[in-house]
Amino acid sequence: IPGERYGKLKRIHNRYHGELNGYFLCDRGRYGSHFVNSAKRIRHAGVRAEDGVFEAVGSEAALSAAARRLRGEGDATPVGIGSPRASVEANHALKQLVGAANFCVGLAPDEAAAMNAALEIYRAGGFRLPSLADVERADAVLILGEDVSNTAPRIALAVRQAVRAVTLDMARAVGIPDWQDAGVRGHGQGARHPLFVASAVATRLDGLAARTQRGIAAELANAGFAIAHAVATGANADGFVGAAAAALAQAERPLIIAGTEARDANLLRAAAQVARALDAAGKRAMLALAATEANSYGAALLGGELSLPAALERMRRGAPAIVLENDLFRRAPAADIQLDGAIAIDALETPTAAAAAVVLPAAAYAEQTGAFVNFETRAQRFYQVFEPDGEVAPAWRWIAAIAERMGRDDLRWPNIDALAAACASNEFEALASIAPTAGFRVRAQACIPRQPHRYSGRTAMRAHLSVHEPKAAADDETPLAYSMEGQNAGDQPGAVVPFVWSPGWNSNQSVFKFQQEVSGPLAGGDPGVRLLDDAVAAEAPPAQPAPPATAVGRAEGDRFHVARISEVFGSDELSAASAPIAERMPAPYVALNPADAEALGVAAGSGVKVDGLAASFAVRLDASVPSRCVAVAQGLPGTAPLAAREVALQLDPSFAPPAPAGAVIAKG
Repeated sequence: IPGERYGKLKRIHNRYHGELNGYFLCDRGRYGSHFVNSAKRIRHAGVRAEDGVFEAVGSEAALSAAARRLRGEGDATPVGIGSPRASVEANHALKQLVGAANFCVGLAPDEAAAMNAALEIYRAGGFRLPSLADVERADAVLILGEDVSNTAPRIALAVRQAVRAVTLDMARAVGIPDWQDAGVRGHGQGARHPLFVASAVATRLDGLAARTQRGIAAELANAGFAIAHAVATGANADGFVGAAAAALAQAERPLIIAGTEARDANLLRAAAQVARALDAAGKRAMLALAATEANSYGAALLGGELSLPAALERMRRGAPAIVLENDLFRRAPAADIQLDGAIAIDALETPTAAAAAVVLPAAAYAEQTGAFVNFETRAQRFYQVFEPDGEVAPAWRWIAAIAERMGRDDLRWPNIDALAAACASNEFEALASIAPTAGFRVRAQACIPRQPHRYSGRTAMRAHLSVHEPKAAADDETPLAYSMEGQNAGDQPGAVVPFVWSPGWNSNQSVFKFQQEVSGPLAGGDPGVRLLDDAVAAEAPPAQPAPPATAVGRAEGDRFHVARISEVFGSDELSAASAPIAERMPAPYVALNPADAEALGVAAGSGVKVDGLAASFAVRLDASVPSRCVAVAQGLPGTAPLAAREVALQLDPSFAPPAPAGAVIAKG
């Protein structure tokens, strides 16, 4: 729940959802929204002049310039590049503008391959898609090739809850209530449900794991296929594979977790084989495939016929393009990117926006209404919290305005409801039912207030301008009002509960007043609709697991296998632009096994040049990194995308460590 005051985003509260985050919000979610107030926000439309300098020419002139470029000269067909951090509606608007044949979802090739594999797996079924509440109820967990502590921290917390849930069962058997934490933990004596972690490097969940295994992505995928084979055939296996297969086969609610961090589709397929083998054995097997950005699944589900390399090639040949809320330098080599004729629509100054010909200021999530799709393909509505400054507008409005100036009359969506209905009609029928439309009213035909009763001082905030209280802005796009007027009764649909407040209770402590029961659904139902529901998975026949694959050879000489790793603070683009997160994120680095570092002649803190990356990076020594493997932290500011599976490393004697991001005071 974003909170605004004085035209700025001031705080983030957890929005309760009975099937997902419950009462908890991860730190990146709570402190990662400062980018909304960033000095690097794009506030005005601009056009690059002949001397290369951007001029804030105003929205009308910028839109005219954008339309001229997209009409172009000759037969050059415009290209549209979407984004996994833009809303479903904005991506749909761009796809409609350029056509499916000219639309790219904006994912790097290896990321697109992994996301497409995830969707193929989900559609084929043979398992259950778990919510976070389901994850917490699992009684055996296998994490295959994904460090969820860094890529999906709320899933990681749910796994921690699942591991210790056995102590709750033990306590109930002797009459100890769940809320008596000391009694539950004392009686449980550290008992745990089995957790198995197969990863490239050590993770923060390893301390809870019954067994761990290290390896490059291909080796971890092989381990997954071997587990599926052992479950399906009952064959004996040794070590990690045998222990994991036995524990999962004995469980009633086994859970498999994988994701796109490694950018390896085989890892996802291996995880699916394990889940299907368990499901065929009569278990209520669950499979969760994590993605890296807010709307990765939404973009992938929307789809486009143009790959990113093909889109970039057309741009190099002179095709005009619109780049929607996407920094291409995070997804492709700089040498492949030509933006002289591009229109960039974004909220933040990025290298892509800096190189574009026309820049249009997009609204951040708190300044617009739209939908995102999560790891279980649940589409959820987010609502505009406050009106933005300057010429900032939702990206889809810029796209509609460009279309109008190009002479198109088929993209005139008057409001977000009209665009969502068009998207539901063309793409996902379920989008029409994820939240109430603008005409929804509660009792006595009242709107729902965005501001709680304790919000006051609207006149005082503007006293230096006028002693008269300004009229609240009208909102004809949502059921919400920009004022304290209206009713937030709590029994309206969960998607339109703007805050929780009740007399005698402070802030979020009153959340139970808005629930059907403690830890249960919201009174109006938990929001969101799954675009791929369990019915598809339940009807699909399980695929036969593949036999165990052969061993993977290790790189030799100066070549090293690459393991992509992430940082919870820093690898996500938008939160990395938030001051509290930026102060805690590390400088770009690579991690090496101490034996490999010694062979290369490098020490902790020294620098190495990585083949395929333009810069040198600090070395960390980590005994958990497999031999002949280099773990490369991706997504950190200052790093380039790396798609290679093997790289050459070389000592950089002139390397100078970067200055720390900022002083951090930590307690505890």
